[in-house]
Amino acid sequence: MLIRLFCLFTLASLVTAYDTPTKTRDYIDFYQGSPRTTVILSAPHGGWNRVKSYAIRQRGCYDSRTGTCEYNSRSCSRGYRKSGKCYVATGADLYTADLAKAIRNKIAEVTGEMPHLIVNTLHRSRLDPNRELEEASQGDPNSERSFNTYHGFIGEAHKLAKQNAVPGIHFDIHGYASHKDLWFELGYLIDNDDLDDNNIRSSASSIRSLASRVPLSFNEILRGHSSLGGRFQSAGYKSVPSPRYPGPGSGIHGKYYRGGYTTRRWGSRDGGNIDAIQIEFPPEPRKGWREHGPKIGAIIGEFVNEHYQPHVLCASPDGSC
Repeated sequence: MLIRLFCLFTLASLVTAYDTPTKTRDYIDFYQGSPRTTVILSAPHGGWNRVKSYAIRQRGCYDSRTGTCEYNSRSCSRGYRKSGKCYVATGADLYTADLAKAIRNKIAEVTGEMPHLIVNTLHRSRLDPNRELEEASQGDPNSERSFNTYHGFIGEAHKLAKQNAVPGIHFDIHGYASHKDLWFELGYLIDNDDLDDNNIRSSASSIRSLASRVPLSFNEILRGHSSLGGRFQSAGYKSVPSPRYPGPGSGIHGKYYRGGYTTRRWGSRDGGNIDAIQIEFPPEPRKGWREHGPKIGAIIGEFVNEHYQPHVLCASPDGSC
């Protein structure tokens, strides 16, 4: 009983100690985690600050001769703005910052280590840090500075995680409203068609490191019962890829986000031992982040416990808290 009370007190202290940003610069917040964590979370699209000194992002300029888009030019020196071409998303992923914080706190409770968290507080109409720099900032110097700060903080978090000399994992938290299936979309950089056609290769994924070191088939890691999608499915959350929904084509609408710039840049596809997964949440768990955040965090925490060798904070003689 005394051990249990000590564990609860220690975990409450852990959450309190890390609930304010360690650094805030250029409208980017960095919540540094505990020294031994190897988990990073990021929330790029939940910002609310529509800062007037930042240019408003707009549709890119389409060059019909080359079939390319230009985003840095305000005057469209090459090409023109055309409906249906060079679309730029400027809507916020509402409540994703709140959801990420709730998930983070529960991961800390389950694993005993508080993850790092990076939050962009700028509205997406001013900055989209999950795009290449040109499209993310469109040549605006203020926005470019915030972009570099955002990914600089992520780089700091990855550097801290690597100091523990064990594999790590980065979860990029997003939201959507337009896909009719209303499932959790787990992005590993594998194309929709490849998931549907079972043309899956670990070497092309953002969890290449995980696939190289566990005695499981890549199909099991990606969408088996022990996969992250399988765990969400077991908890009652509709997810893709998962055993029930192995690919987008198994749903109603077939829409799915495979992962974006952050997952490409910071995952293990191109090397290293820190994996990355983009998670797209439908509206309900985001609006209900107080209820769903701890549930989702518990599922992710158990996934981390199994695959990413966390240190256990509440150690006791029988291995329980």
